[in-house]
Amino acid sequence: MPAHSIEFTLDPDADDAVRSDWDALLGADLPSAGAHRSASNRPHVTVIAATSVPARLQDEAVRRLAPLLPLPVRWGGLVLFGARRLVLARLIEVDRALTDVVHGLQEEAVDVAADPHRAWVPHVTLCRRLDPVRVGDALGVLPLVPEAAPSLLGLRRWDPEERTVTPLAGA
Repeated sequence: MPAHSIEFTLDPDADDAVRSDWDALLGADLPSAGAHRSASNRPHVTVIAATSVPARLQDEAVRRLAPLLPLPVRWGGLVLFGARRLVLARLIEVDRALTDVVHGLQEEAVDVAADPHRAWVPHVTLCRRLDPVRVGDALGVLPLVPEAAPSLLGLRRWDPEERTVTPLAGA
């Protein structure tokens, strides 16, 4: 079942920086999140991904997270997730207080809380299904750290069953 999610969106300069990364990957004939041209596809940091997001959890996420916005954060390094086909992402460095808030929300999401090995790793996905032999090519076209200092600017909800994005807070 596809994951419903609550996500942070980025400020315009940081959004542009991620889209530049997506374009660089496409230009090198590599997989890229930018290949997905849907209007709902925009750089984001997932807060919760679960089989469902009940209204009470969505409301609690807004109550706890919206007052923090806009929230300056820092770009981290590039990271790979997976084994055979990789996800390449750019880490987002956040403070401990935000991490604690997110962990508290995840404990309320039944299918997230049930997995004791799941940890929140704040990141922006750059590409999926990257062949391990092409990792060097991908790293060669991406900056170590984008110039624009990022901020988390908005909060939204993604519903994969309805294929809708609902703004919850901020921009």
